[in-house]
Order: sequence, then structure tokens, then C-alpha cells
Amino acid sequence: MTEQQKTGTPAERKLRRRQRRWLQRIAAAGVLASVAAGAWAVGPATSGPGLTGVFPAEPPVLLNADAFAPLDGNWATWSTETAAEVASFYKFEGDVAAQRSKIDALKKRLATIEKALADGRYAAISNTLASLHGPLARRITLAEAMLNTLELNPETMRAMRLKAKGAAVTTAIADLEASLATLPGGKAWLPYVKSADLKLALAAGADGEAALNAANATKAKLAKRESLTNAEQKAFLSRPAFMNLEAATEQYLAAATAKAGPADPAALHEQFKKLAAAIDGFESYATAGDAIAVRAALGAIQQSASDGGDLIAGVINDHYMNDNLRFIASEAFVGKLIGDSRVENGQVNDYVLGANVGGWQTTQTSVNADLKPSKNGIRFDLVLNGTIQSNTAGVTDQATIYTSGNHSFRATKEVLYDGKTFTTGPAAIGVNASNTTTGATTRLSGLPIFGRVAQRVAMQEAGNRRPQAEAIARSRISDKVLPRFNSEVDKEFGNAGGRIESELNAGLKSAGIFPDRQRFESTDTQIRISSRLTGENELAGSVPESMLVADAVGAKLVMHDSIINNTIDRIDFSGKTMSEEELRHHVEGFLSKALAREFKFRAPAEVTPKPNAAAADEEDQIPAKIAFAKEDPLRVQFRNGELLLVIRAGLEREGKDPIPTQEISVPLKITSNGSEIQIVRGDLQIVGIDGDLSGVQRKVIINKIGAALPDRKTSANIKLSGTGSRKVEAAVTAIQIVNGWIAVSLK
Repeated sequence: MTEQQKTGTPAERKLRRRQRRWLQRIAAAGVLASVAAGAWAVGPATSGPGLTGVFPAEPPVLLNADAFAPLDGNWATWSTETAAEVASFYKFEGDVAAQRSKIDALKKRLATIEKALADGRYAAISNTLASLHGPLARRITLAEAMLNTLELNPETMRAMRLKAKGAAVTTAIADLEASLATLPGGKAWLPYVKSADLKLALAAGADGEAALNAANATKAKLAKRESLTNAEQKAFLSRPAFMNLEAATEQYLAAATAKAGPADPAALHEQFKKLAAAIDGFESYATAGDAIAVRAALGAIQQSASDGGDLIAGVINDHYMNDNLRFIASEAFVGKLIGDSRVENGQVNDYVLGANVGGWQTTQTSVNADLKPSKNGIRFDLVLNGTIQSNTAGVTDQATIYTSGNHSFRATKEVLYDGKTFTTGPAAIGVNASNTTTGATTRLSGLPIFGRVAQRVAMQEAGNRRPQAEAIARSRISDKVLPRFNSEVDKEFGNAGGRIESELNAGLKSAGIFPDRQRFESTDTQIRISSRLTGENELAGSVPESMLVADAVGAKLVMHDSIINNTIDRIDFSGKTMSEEELRHHVEGFLSKALAREFKFRAPAEVTPKPNAAAADEEDQIPAKIAFAKEDPLRVQFRNGELLLVIRAGLEREGKDPIPTQEISVPLKITSNGSEIQIVRGDLQIVGIDGDLSGVQRKVIINKIGAALPDRKTSANIKLSGTGSRKVEAAVTAIQIVNGWIAVSLK
């Protein structure tokens, strides 16, 4: 099935836009009620029982019959029946009991999809199943939350909300305690924020006056952060665990002081209707206008619902305001990035047990990471494993003893990264020393009988002293290795937080693309980093399909299309008219700012005009500038194994009529076989926004887009920055695109 089928034909999409514009004009003229009763009507204009009239009359392109059509063969009957049930679900006819019955029926369909996704036998259709699973799960969850919101008891809901907010504060205190326990002297800050008093008061009852007073006291203490003159104290109190406690406390206080009032069913019904339409629009086209409409509808619901909109907000936060960038890495992959190995040779010159010891030794060391569980940052032991092989001669007045040493050691040092600062603990070491006496010479060596006797005596004495000599060796190794290990790790990670801030975060902040939320976690086997880039009028990620965020053998970078689109908005193409060169410089300037270093694209290849070119080819040579639309000039959508690039722009050409603004959809299939990444462009779809095109104009656009976005192949091998200045080889082994997400697997 083509992308055109999945998203609707150009004519259908064009008709939908015209319908929206007409409805807006008619509403402005004050005749919406009469139109709703006429040919434009798609459902009741006023509130009915439950969710009747809330959802659009037809499912969105992600859940219409065409979306289910690829499930043929053994799935054909199930596919047809499910598509029909989804269509019936959208109508929401009948009373509330009937509507809940429809929701329950779709839950069973959803369970079938989830069971198939977990079964390797259905791997061939997993992308199609996942593409249906996400949109369907989101709408079922939203519809159920809407019905529950309409049926809430205000007093009961206020009590439940207060209890939940109190529990969130208790959890935030536990997280703070766990975070501070890993820092030297960290627990000393707990009395400052009065966390024990607050936890005790909440345990006695979240609705009690004691809990309210304790929460205000903790909030006041945390608020003093801004007035501190000591920069280190201010930075310490700005750690994520403190910020999370402050946010949870503020939300608890807001719930505690809110009055329980009756809901307005009519207002909620209208707000639900706006929310459902905006969500369908956003998921289908990723437009900024629909994102704004979702946020506005949620704000109105929070004002009207007796629970302050918590149930609906929970759905939006999980499915439309979730993290939109995730990084998962196995312990082995982390080890590649921070690991190191060395071989050092050196002379031995020591004095041990009355002997002058000299010789040569080779020390081999390797550094790796041993991950530890942590919910408040990435925690790991940096592990130094080493072996020392030596050949020495110990000289005394009586004899020279030749010894072969084979020693090993293991040193560990804990490191914690909370998203801002690296904190290191003291190092510990264990040493295993082993000496083997390989020979001896004495003053009598060379004499036939006495020489051998003296040699045996010297060897025996060396053997007797072996335990003491090995104990000294352990001490010597510990004394040499431990201070150096401590010093080098402290130096490396002491500067790392500052480097991340100056070399990465500062640029992202100046470009407006620094995440507004970050989380860092580790387990025994992997690290997980997640972040969210979103603005006041933007949406973010959904719940990713489990197959995208499953434990990584190497590493996975998982991105939602919202992070791409939100970044595009900050680059700001809106309403701009630029030549290709000006466009390149515009993007280079933004990336240079974001990366805090100069960024340049490779110069484009020169194109030699073809002789005897046709009319369209001749027009291709006419200097032109891209005139981007003011709204949504560029949009990216990750769907069904493809990246869909949507360009809304026209062309201004010297001596020619301008080509009016068009919506140009460019499907790109991106795959990797482990050695190379392939990008294959599909057929372009062009829909007129400000006017239709002539045949020549259409060919001009197709040729220009084709020249700018040709099929490509590039190496799958990449170089990553490791500790110090090391470069680490990695390869892109797989690329998955499904349900708004792209997952890039590395090994």
C-alpha cells in the first residue's frame, strides 16, 4: 500500500482543508447552527449522552479502512471486522453503557495486536500491527478518560487527587534521599528542606493541616535557592532530585487549596470535541495549529472538570507530551565509550627485605564500567583491571635471587552522573601477588659441591620469605596504583560535567533546543537516558512501541518526529524566501549555534546543463528562490517504515510567474544492512494550497526536489567520541520507523 493510500489521496486532503476553511468562515458569520442542521452536518452540535458527537464522524487516516487493509490473508477477516468496529467507535451512538461496551470490544482487539506483536511468528507484519496499535491505544485511553471525567464525584475526586499528589511528594522525598545517599555529606541537606517533617505529616493524612503546613515549609526552603549567594550551594539545590521535590510539593499545595466544584457537562462535551478533533489532526498532519488546539482544549478542560482535568491531562502527558528522545545502551557499549587499555614498561629499582631489587616489568591495564541500579542518575563502578609481569634480581651480600612476578589487581571507583554533575567516590583495590623464584647465585657459585648447596640454601631462604615478599608487593602495587587511579578518574570526570555544559548544553540552550525535561537511569545491564524538547504551544512524544525500546544489545537512539518538527520550528523557515545557497547558510548558522562550533555542509556538486533540454529542463535552469509557507513550512512524520517529509512552499523565479504554494509530500525509506545505509525516495505527491500547477510547473518541482533528495547510499560505520580524545568505532545495524518513532540501532 502506498503512502498516498495511508494518508488519504491529495484530493481528499485538499477537500478536508477547504471544508475546515469554509466552516471557520461560516462560524465567524454566526451561522454555524444552521449549517450543522444542513448538508455540512457530521454529528449532533449539542451535548448528548456520554461521548455522542465528541469524536469526528470518521476515523483518522491512521485508523481508517485503508490503514487496516494491509492485514490480509489469515488476518483479512479480523482486519475488516476491526476496521468496522473502529468506525462504529467513532460514532459513539447509544447510551453510556453501550459506549463503554464499544470501548471494551476494542480493548479485546488491542489485546490481539499486543499478543501478535509479542509473537515472533508475526514479525513480518509487526510494523503494520504497531502502526495500528499506537493510534488505537491512544484513542481508547482518551475515550475512557473522557467518560470517567464526566462521571466524577467532585468531593471524592478532590480527596483522591489530594492523596495522589501527597503520594507523589513522598516518592519525591524517597528519590531525594536515595540521591543524596550517594554523595559525601549529602544527607546533611535533608534537615534543611525539612523532608522528614513533611514525610511524617503526609503519612498522618494528606488532607490534614499538618501536611499543608509542612509542605509550605519545604516549599519556602527550596524557594530560598534563588536568593543564595554561594554559587555551589545554589547549584547543589538545583539538582534534579531537589527540583522534582519542589514541583511535587507545589502540585500538592495546588490540590490542597483547590475547591471541589461541580463539573459543567455541556462545557466539557464541547471541549472534548475540540480536543478529539485536534488530536486527529495532529496525528494525521503534525501541524503546529493542531498542537496549539490540543493544548488550548486541555487548558479549558482543566478549568471545567471536577478533578482539575487530571484524568485527561494524564492521557495527554503520556501520549502527546511524553519524552521524544531516548537513548538506551548496554553495559558492553558503555564500556566501549569509556573503556581504555594501556601497556607500560619500566625498570624496577627497589629495596625489599634487605635486598636491592632491580629488573624490568610490564604492566597491562584495562578500564571498563560495571553498571549499578539507580533511578536518580547513571551510576557505575569504573573498574581498573591490571596485570604486572616482572623479572627481577634481588642482590644481598650473600646471594642474588632471581624472581619472576605475576601479579594482578582490580581497582574500583564509583561514578554518578545526575544530568548535571559527575560525582566520584573513593577508590578501592584488591591485589593478588605471586612470586616465583627462578634461580639464585652465591659467592660459592661455580664450585662443584658447595656451590649447589649454597644455591639450594639461598633458594630455600627465598621461599621462606615469599609470603612476606608478596605482602610487600601487594602494598607497593596498592600504593602506586590507587593514588594514580583516584587522581586520573577525578580529573577526567571532574572536568566532564563542565565540558558537557560548555561544549554541548550551552549551544543547545542558545539555539532553543535544550530539553525541558531529562531523566537519567541505570540498571545492572544498561543505561537509559530520556529527554523532551517541547515549547509552550507544542506537543511531544507518545508511548513508544515496546519493540523500539527493548533492551539493546549495543545501543539504540530512539526519536519521535515531534523532536524533529519542534527543532525545525526553531530553525524558522516560516514565510521566508531563500535561494538554495541562502537556505544552506541559514541552516548552517543554526547548527553552528546549536553545536557551539562552526558547521558547514559540503559544497553541492556543480550541475552541467544538458544540451537540447526540454522546456521543463530549461525552466530548471532559471534561478529560483523557495518561498516557504507561513504555517508548517516543513514537517516530518515517521510512519510505516518511512520518513514522510512534507514541504509547504512555492517558487519565485526570475522573469517567470511564481509557482504558488504547494504541499509536497516526499516519502523516504531508510534502511541499514550493517555495512551501508540506504535512502530511497518514493513518488512525490503534490497538492495545491494557493493554486494548481501547470504540467511544466509540476515537472519543475519534481525535478528540483529530485535533485535535492536523490536516492543515496552511505557507510553505516560511524565514529563516536569516547573518554579523552579517543574515537570509538560503531555501526548502524538496523533502522525501524513506526508509529511516529525512528529507532537507530548501533553496535
